[in-house]
Amino acid sequence: MIEIFVCDDDQTITDYLKFFIMKRYGDDIQVLAFNKCSDLVNMVEFNERIPDVLIMDVNLQDGNGIKTVKKLQNMHQSIKVIYLTGIIQYATDIFQTDPVYFLTKPINENKLADAIKKAINQTENDRSDSIVIKTNGSEVLIYRREIIYVESKGRKLVFYMNNGHEIGVYEKMDAMQEQLGSTFVRSHKSFLINMKYIVERNNQEFCLSNGRALPISKPNLKEAKMKFITYLGECS
Repeated sequence: MIEIFVCDDDQTITDYLKFFIMKRYGDDIQVLAFNKCSDLVNMVEFNERIPDVLIMDVNLQDGNGIKTVKKLQNMHQSIKVIYLTGIIQYATDIFQTDPVYFLTKPINENKLADAIKKAINQTENDRSDSIVIKTNGSEVLIYRREIIYVESKGRKLVFYMNNGHEIGVYEKMDAMQEQLGSTFVRSHKSFLINMKYIVERNNQEFCLSNGRALPISKPNLKEAKMKFITYLGECS
């Protein structure tokens, strides 16, 4: 199921958006509406309800929609954002974030439908890049492309994400290596690296875009070197 949040300080707008989405998509979409930036942020940050799509007014009475989106996307980059505003001067400011669409008020239904369809399509494409991990008693959806590397620490694996977050799970490295697939390289028994974040390699270590340098063990050197060379060839 796709979950869409709408946030606008005009109740008639949020009511209309909920009605439009539910009429068009029915039970395939779950919609939550907010009239305050603070309520939206609290839902995501403390209740851990993360929308797939967010339809966000740019200028609300209790805050700036663009700053709110920036905060949310720093926590969860996967959120697809559709901006909504009656003030066209904000059009360039939205690109401080990563929006899917920009709509002006009064809302054009055809453009609204196009925006939602585009956001849903991107969400569905993202899900093919996702894995589900169990942490702290709950299941969490994460995206392979957002994982910089995985480190084995005792019985635990720690995922180092590109937003600076760390996620710990009880899982075996061999099983995780198989689950993450061919874009990850095992440099060492304790490290599994997403090759898109490697900026430099020598015979001792991989240097990553976040400034970390991770060791390459002698038993893994030949395979890790060949895998990285193959990856670079596929990306060129």
